[in-house]
Amino acid sequence: MNARMQRRGKLPKRTDRLTRHSVRVFASTMRSLFLILVAAVFAALIPQAGAQAPAAAPTTKVRVVTRNLEPFSFEKDGRRIGYAAELWDQLARETGVEYDVQVVKTAQEIIDALKAKTADVGVGAISVTAKREEIIDFTQPFYESGLQVLVSGGSGSFADNIFSLIANLFNLELIGAFLLLMVTMFIISHLVWRYEHKVNGDQWPEDYKAGMWESFWWTISTLLVGGADNKGPVGVGGRIVAVVWMLLSIVLVSLLTASFTTTLTINTLKGDINGPGDLPVRKVATVKGSTTETWLTAKGAKVVPFATPTECVLALKSGDVDAVVYDAPVLQYEAGKLNDEKLQMVGPVFERQNYAFALQQDSTLRERLNQALLKLSEQGVGNELRKKYFGEGQ
Repeated sequence: MNARMQRRGKLPKRTDRLTRHSVRVFASTMRSLFLILVAAVFAALIPQAGAQAPAAAPTTKVRVVTRNLEPFSFEKDGRRIGYAAELWDQLARETGVEYDVQVVKTAQEIIDALKAKTADVGVGAISVTAKREEIIDFTQPFYESGLQVLVSGGSGSFADNIFSLIANLFNLELIGAFLLLMVTMFIISHLVWRYEHKVNGDQWPEDYKAGMWESFWWTISTLLVGGADNKGPVGVGGRIVAVVWMLLSIVLVSLLTASFTTTLTINTLKGDINGPGDLPVRKVATVKGSTTETWLTAKGAKVVPFATPTECVLALKSGDVDAVVYDAPVLQYEAGKLNDEKLQMVGPVFERQNYAFALQQDSTLRERLNQALLKLSEQGVGNELRKKYFGEGQ
């Protein structure tokens, strides 16, 4: 009995020991879990801090390709300036873009670089065309342009100008008018001789050749000075013909004078090229590889290609070509630099086109650049650049 009671008394003590042991085990486990959790947090933070280092590295620069074409993109005093170049620089600052510039020789090289993805942006006087849109993208246009004709009025030596004047006189219009006049004078002379040689044989001989010579002398004298001294029809028929011829002479002299004056004014004073319609079969200079060269070839002009617009204008001044056709603002700029009054822009601006920045197909820069272009346009940046490079009138 005492033994059972003793065993019963020991049971609570054992249970108590087990309880305390469980508490210690639980506490130890919780401490271990806490330490593991803290270690895991530090382990997660340390790689994250290390991963931030590459993000601080500088971003990849945009690859810009351009060509030297005044006044849109050219180098002066070690700096790249021009309408398009300066507008792009402000766009880059507005969008936070850093860039490197590569210079090529032609517009086609710019297009090829973007197509091959060796460049990101093309900067310059790059025309937006359907053919180019098939292989690359463009921003919204920043300049509206078109083609125009540049000629050199009054160029050449004195002898050249004399020959040019003579050549202009022998055009189909004047030759046709002269032939018509001669036929009319022959008919009038014949009629006067027919009526007068019977009644006035002294002044109009009966011999046809001799009579026609005297009659023609009277006809031409009446046309030029209003009559011949001491010579005139005396018969009724002859005088009727004479009255008709005098009235007709007034009209013919007026028409000949107007035709002669118009021919001299248009063909000599202003030159014989007055617009795109006068270009076929003429020697016309333009930039090699440009869309203008393709257009001139299709119109039947004798195209003389040069590497730059400056070379085209110099060829015009030296008389090697009859005209230069290229983008209107570029020709105006080149002619203005030479300050030569003989260089004249003639005819309207035709084949209108827009300039824009060229991009790779499906470029991610397009939307950002378009938004920045609109913002700069609202701030008047485009107008300031126009005044700077083209003057107030542009």
